[in-house]
Amino acid sequence: MKKLILLLSILILGCQTTTQNQENNKWTFDATDGSYIQWNGDDTNANEMLHHAMKHMYNVEYEKSMTFFEKVLEYDPSLFGPHVVLAGFSIEGSDKQKMHIEKAKELVADNNETSKIFVSLLDLPRGENWPLVTKGAHDLWSKMRELEPKGKLIHYYYAFTMPDANERIKEMESLLSEIKDQKGDPNSLPTSGDHSYMIPPIINTLGYFYYGIGEKDKAKSHFDEYINLYKSYNSYDSMGEFYYNEGDMENALKYYKKAIEMYPSASSATSMVGKIMNVLSHNWR
Repeated sequence: MKKLILLLSILILGCQTTTQNQENNKWTFDATDGSYIQWNGDDTNANEMLHHAMKHMYNVEYEKSMTFFEKVLEYDPSLFGPHVVLAGFSIEGSDKQKMHIEKAKELVADNNETSKIFVSLLDLPRGENWPLVTKGAHDLWSKMRELEPKGKLIHYYYAFTMPDANERIKEMESLLSEIKDQKGDPNSLPTSGDHSYMIPPIINTLGYFYYGIGEKDKAKSHFDEYINLYKSYNSYDSMGEFYYNEGDMENALKYYKKAIEMYPSASSATSMVGKIMNVLSHNWR
């Protein structure tokens, strides 16, 4: 559960897009049909970089996502969203963090109310989960959901920050049903766009949620499904964490090594391999 709770990532769902890049159907929808968080701009290259940054953030692949978010701002320095993400990544109290906070607040000034509430997450008390799921975040996500119930980023974090574990699962399952089966509250269903790219990371999130309430078999089945749906390093990292928490060091090591094989710079998996090797070495003595 630790890795997921440290999710400072911006799982960018239901963000405002342009129709310039028609080949990228996953990120193209009619942003005029609601008050979505206004992430995108007019620069096609910036929007393309944002696409990749979002994908990796959804899947907790921080090393890759941070690089793409920084690249977004090189192409379009007028966007406020990447500054929110990068503020969360920055060292606490650093000049870089202060700069990202200031720029996010400055750049959102002419955007809609939903966007302004989103940036106001930066004003919440800092903790290891800041700014997206820190103390007080659920109140702000609730306000954003009232303004725009179709926004999928908003729905995700609205569910994620619910205080009750069973309610979190129920609401996240509801979000999954909306995307996967197009079923649910008509006011919440997206009216355009392909949101299927959200399914794998939501499956991963539910795996952690179910593990957190002790439903380990259901958690494992979600992690198995995540591996089948998303062939990248975080899917193997998640399964490695499952086995590690279960005390099965050999299987944990197997999956963490697979994560590193997929992406040698995966810091979480690399750290865990070293930790497990120390444990196994101690046991062999």
